[in-house]
Amino acid sequence: MKIKRIEYENFRNFKKAGAVDCSTDGKVTIIYGENGAGKTTFHQLFQWIIYGQVHFNKTASDKMYNLELEQNASIDEQFSVKGAIDFIHSGEEYTIRREWIYQKTMYETKRISTSFTISKKDMNRNWVRLPNPEEVVEQLLPSGLADYFFFDGESMITDLKAKGKDSANSLRDALYLMLDLSVYDKAVKYIGQQDRTTTTLGTLFMSQTGTGSNANLITLGQQMEQAQGARDRQEEEERKLKKEIDLLEDRIKEISEQIGGAKSQREYETMRNQAKGLRDEYLGLAEREYQGFGDELISIFPKLMMSKVIEKASKTIKHKAENSNLLNGVNVPLIDALLQSDVCICGNPLTEKERETLRRLYDYLPPNYDGLYRNFTNMAERWGREYNRQKLEGYIERALDDLEKARKQDEKIAAIDEKMKQDKQHENLVVERKKAEERLRELNDRKITIHEEAYKAGLRVNKLKKEIDKASATMSENELIKRKIRIMEEVKAHFERILQEKSLSYSKKLQETIQELLDEMLKAKRTVNVSADFSLRVADSYDDESKSEGQFATVSFAYIGGIFKLLKEEEILQNKEYPLVLDAPFSKLGDEPRQRVIDTIPRYAPQIILLSKDNLQNDFNEDLIGKVWTIVSNEEQNVAEIREGFLWK
Repeated sequence: MKIKRIEYENFRNFKKAGAVDCSTDGKVTIIYGENGAGKTTFHQLFQWIIYGQVHFNKTASDKMYNLELEQNASIDEQFSVKGAIDFIHSGEEYTIRREWIYQKTMYETKRISTSFTISKKDMNRNWVRLPNPEEVVEQLLPSGLADYFFFDGESMITDLKAKGKDSANSLRDALYLMLDLSVYDKAVKYIGQQDRTTTTLGTLFMSQTGTGSNANLITLGQQMEQAQGARDRQEEEERKLKKEIDLLEDRIKEISEQIGGAKSQREYETMRNQAKGLRDEYLGLAEREYQGFGDELISIFPKLMMSKVIEKASKTIKHKAENSNLLNGVNVPLIDALLQSDVCICGNPLTEKERETLRRLYDYLPPNYDGLYRNFTNMAERWGREYNRQKLEGYIERALDDLEKARKQDEKIAAIDEKMKQDKQHENLVVERKKAEERLRELNDRKITIHEEAYKAGLRVNKLKKEIDKASATMSENELIKRKIRIMEEVKAHFERILQEKSLSYSKKLQETIQELLDEMLKAKRTVNVSADFSLRVADSYDDESKSEGQFATVSFAYIGGIFKLLKEEEILQNKEYPLVLDAPFSKLGDEPRQRVIDTIPRYAPQIILLSKDNLQNDFNEDLIGKVWTIVSNEEQNVAEIREGFLWK
């Protein structure tokens, strides 16, 4: 799709109704604005109109309407926020319109209704409203790629560095949908696993334990359901904890950036970050020492345990030997010798009856107590000496030392926080951050416990599954079920192979494209690797992934460019076009890399819309610049409008 026009009214600081026309002929549309004028707000307008969602930063109000309009409205008065985008897709004209209606009350302003429509011009040039507009959006611009179509340059480093895995998952899901791979992905998930009751395989597996089964299988099935329920509950709680932890970590980071932005606090914030980094490093070292201790203990535990058991057994053997009531001297060689003779030592013939009596003596003879005692004692002593006590204690000593160092850094952080609180401007933020960090530690501890419980529940499920397999193996009526399970597993494996092969193919293409673009835009040599799940890794010849903010920004541009090139070159998508709307894209770049990126990005997409605080008039070739607009804001920067032309002095 190519965006022809975007209209707005009462969207945040854009109070008055207005419209911006965009170039659709391959030229770049540029919208200028100073910091705080409303560039990011206008960038968010695109996502709000199309998806109905906006990702506000924590320091901004999440109210969609203009605050001045709300203030001037009377009680019970209604007002609305409107937005519309006219676009062309595959040669046909569309329009998307969204409106939220609010009502001001005595205590708050409430959203009372919403509307969202997509219309298309028919052959007679009449607008026809399309059914299921949300589904139409997913086909035109999948929401999983929203962050790439509408790219926020200020958050690019966070998205690819701190949230790289989440970004990769989102990209994978969107590409699956666009490349018609989602049907295989859904099929694999639907078939699922035998230990998941909500999947096809899980349902088939549990059908072996139904009412027609024997009592043992029915009991095992009930136990299996209970164990699965316990595991699923633990896993769900673990997911919720992770989500809350992620939100807390984001908030802590935002508070730190906010506090560190003040000159009076910058030095303190630097010291605090250094102390926090050391604290986390020491905690990591302590955790590794505990892990080393655990691994070492596991490796020697069987022999340590057996040495104690053998030592105890040897003492028992010695006791039995000393208290034996058997005749002195009776042993195996003596009985063997007696049986080989035809005459008893008493001089009488040795009949078969006497021979049988002698043979029975074998059963009454004890083991060689002395030999067993010596063997057991030697083994216990040897195994008991086969561990390095000093090595084991070293793990604990180093861990305690690291924990003590971490505690001292915590004390240092607390002292810095106390000094920062003296600046009343940031007192509330310092307190909020401290509470957030305390809560974060609690959640991480809880997450570890939940993970262990989920793991134990999973082991219980696996154990019961094996018992059910064993118990149902001899039942002929379950043979049909097992055949169905085998067939479904083969189908699942087939779909998984298709997904794996195609994912590898697409990730390889994406890797090659990103490498090509990065070589053009980045002076320093970096090697790109894109895994089958679309996670990005960029490293130097020493396998070091660390980069400056400018380098990370350049990598981000190459990542976006690679995605758009992949979409453009795939045969299945050649009739589709995707816009690229970039907000503040060059703020992290120096002059030279900035120019290299500017020379490269016009090839990214069939349509590019740039929002910039920098003058780009001399950076682009004149024939590449299309429509130009400027955001003009009042002194308080709470009411703005967009005027055509380059209006900066």
